[in-house]
Parts: sequence; C-alpha cells; structure tokens
Amino acid sequence: MILCLLFFCLFVGSTITTTVATGNECILKSVMCYYAGDMSQLNPELQDVDPKEIPCECELLIYTRFSIDLSSNVKVNLELLKLVTDLNKPVIVTLARDNGYSDWGQVLGPDGNKNDVEVLCAFATQNNIAGYLIEGLTINYMDFTFNPNIVKNIIPYIKQLSKCKPDFIIGVSIEAHGSTLKNPCVYNFPELNDLVTFYEIRTYCLNPCNPTLYNGLTPIKMSEHGAEYLFGMEEVALFIKDSQISPTKIVYDIEIAPTESESSKLNSYSLVCNGVFNITGGCVQNTKNLYNKGKFALEQGTGIIVKTLDFDDVKNDCGCDSTFIGFKNIIAGFRGGSQTPCEKFDVQSSKLE
Repeated sequence: MILCLLFFCLFVGSTITTTVATGNECILKSVMCYYAGDMSQLNPELQDVDPKEIPCECELLIYTRFSIDLSSNVKVNLELLKLVTDLNKPVIVTLARDNGYSDWGQVLGPDGNKNDVEVLCAFATQNNIAGYLIEGLTINYMDFTFNPNIVKNIIPYIKQLSKCKPDFIIGVSIEAHGSTLKNPCVYNFPELNDLVTFYEIRTYCLNPCNPTLYNGLTPIKMSEHGAEYLFGMEEVALFIKDSQISPTKIVYDIEIAPTESESSKLNSYSLVCNGVFNITGGCVQNTKNLYNKGKFALEQGTGIIVKTLDFDDVKNDCGCDSTFIGFKNIIAGFRGGSQTPCEKFDVQSSKLE
C-alpha cells in the first residue's frame, strides 16, 4: 500500500524545497485525500467507502471525523480511524473545535494551551497519527466578533503541538480570499512559515452554485467583476503572491462533489450516475474540469488536497474505466497524464473553465 508514496518520494525528492524538515519533504507536492467515512449516516442515499477501497494514489490521508471541545474532550470514531491508519500511509486528523473560531478564542492563551496539546499529543501517539490540520482560525458567518488574540496565541500553541513527535506534520487551513490572505491581523505568516508543514488553501466552495455560469463552485480562470463574476483559482494564486505566505508550502483544495443550487444536502457522483441527482438544478464538474484543476496545481508547483473522496463515483455506477473516475482525472492532470472522459459522469459543461 505504501509503494505509491515511496515511488513518488524517490521520483521528486531531488526537486523539493529543503526548507521543511527532512521527514516531511514529500508532503509538499504529494496527493492528500480527505476521507470522512460512514457517509450514509449523514445521507442514507450516499454510499460508504471502505478504507481499503481508498485509491493507492492517495499518498497522505486526512481523516475528518474528529473534534475537540473547550474541556479538551476528543470526539472521534476510533474504530473507523483504526481502519484508516492500518493502511500504512501517513494519516493526519483535522483539528476542529466544536464551535470553530469562537472556541479557539477561549482555548488559546499567551502560552498556547499545555493541557489541550498534551491531550492531542497523547491521542496522536496512541493512534498512529502523523499530524494535525488546524481549521477554523478565521471568522465566519456564525461568528460576529473578531478576536485579535487568536492570531497571536496560535503561535505558541503550534510550537507546543509540533513537539508531539519527530517530524510531526502541522497543516493550517487558510481561507483563500484576499481580505484574509493579505491581512496580518488574521494570519501571522512571518512566524507561521517557520512552524507549519503546509498550508491548505481552501479553493473549494468559493462561489454559490450557479450552473448558468459554471458547472462547479470554483472555476480556474479569472472572470471580470460584475454580474457574472466568479472567484477563481487564478485569482487566488495572485492573492498568494501578494501575501507573506510561504509559496513553497502551498497545497490547493480541489473539490469533488456535485452541488445543488437551492440545498445544502450532501451529494455524490454515484447519485448523478444513478439519476437521483437533479442535474438541471445543480453544479456537476466533469472529467475535463477535474483534470484541468490537477494540471493547474502541477503548473503552480504545489501539492493538492482532493476534497472529498467519499463524493466521487466510488462504486463505478457510471460505468467508467474505473472507480473514483473524478479523482483519477485530477491525478492525471497533476501527474502529467491524459484525461479519461466518461459519458455518464460528464453530464454538464460550461464555457468557463
């Protein structure tokens, strides 16, 4: 199971930046995959993905069924997590607070939070966790009060967390908008750059679903500001260049989920293939869209995070060349391969890429 990762490290090892700890060099340009599992609990129409079915091309797995409350009590499906870590691939866990940004404001102090970190380090050691991806450090629509202490106090917290194990992986999830990327009151990149292994650039769900403009949520190309404006990945890349974030630690999210324009219901390509998803009222990226996004990351010289595997055509209900055909096309673009179209998967298109 680890041959894919070993081959990749050997193949690109001489070209990766040396500013990251040696044990984490391969992380920066690897294929990371979000995995949730047990999706039928959230929507009975969705199909569950057995961890053993996760494609070999996923070189690092990000397990999302984890949260921690204000008292440092962990909530996690340990049984499912064990199945994931048994794959013998690096596994990191999304470090999300129960109430997001507001909880971080209460948890963090000038000296970080020793007790919280001790709980997280013990959990990582006991469960073969290679690191954490820290989420929720920016204000969202549910949080109406900006907390200037979070940007300061997250620094000692990450310093404490990074000492859990040798070469412990620390990722930080970054909102892709210029108002946050370039704001030193939100992200202290001059200090974070020396502490963080990678930055997850949240280039998914940047726009609401509008199939008349684009058959997804985040296009690649820039568009003119106006009534038909959509925030795209090229524009994000420009914001990154104008910020103080380390360009060598960038990892782009690539979304892989059909979305309804009038609903927050979770959907998958399996539902599209089986005729359950309402195509006329939703946004469905095709194999070309996904291939081009993988190619975009390749051209940018970054890593990728596929978000989320569970929403692909996981059982090949579309009758494509293989299961996970959306994911496979992202990888083809990212690795310099060829697009593999699939008629039942490619049900929408748009002029905007």
